Amino acid sequence: MKSKSARLVRRNHARYHQGRDDLNIVPMIDMMVILVFFLIFTAVFSKTNVLELNLPAGAAAAAELPKGLKLEIIVRPGDIVVNDRNSGPLKTLPNLATGYDLDQLSEFMRRVKAQYPEMTDATVLLEPSVPYDSLVQVMDTVRLYQLPVAPFSKAELFPDISLGDAPALGDAATPADAPKPGNAPT
Repeated sequence: MKSKSARLVRRNHARYHQGRDDLNIVPMIDMMVILVFFLIFTAVFSKTNVLELNLPAGAAAAAELPKGLKLEIIVRPGDIVVNDRNSGPLKTLPNLATGYDLDQLSEFMRRVKAQYPEMTDATVLLEPSVPYDSLVQVMDTVRLYQLPVAPFSKAELFPDISLGDAPALGDAATPADAPKPGNAPT
């Protein structure tokens, strides 16, 4: 036997819901508002840097380049070679115990920039075994350098960077300071 109050509640409930089969979307709207706030607050703390790269064209475009210095930075697992596409290697920087010698690379890039102040482009060539993090560090070193003055801001060196594959070791020119074959040092 059921109580009288239980029957009244059931009857009122049935009468209230009679003919009302619509969907209640209020909880869904509440969840969407919470998700939007979450998305906005987490997106504020993430910062994305976009660097525009100029990938090298095919061999046909290389013949149209103007005369002068064409700066290439060749990154290999054992060293970094600063190269002129027309004349060959300018400087070889062997790795330190801690990794690539980015300080010497930055110093040499500043000397090149002092001699060619109007030049803004450089090509970074790397072997497939070079880690991505090393590529980013070399690109940042070639693009910018830290000023040693009070606000410690950065100055541009060669902001227009192109990427490519490093030539095989047999294809690279011999360093300018290396002895030529047949000319043994005395």
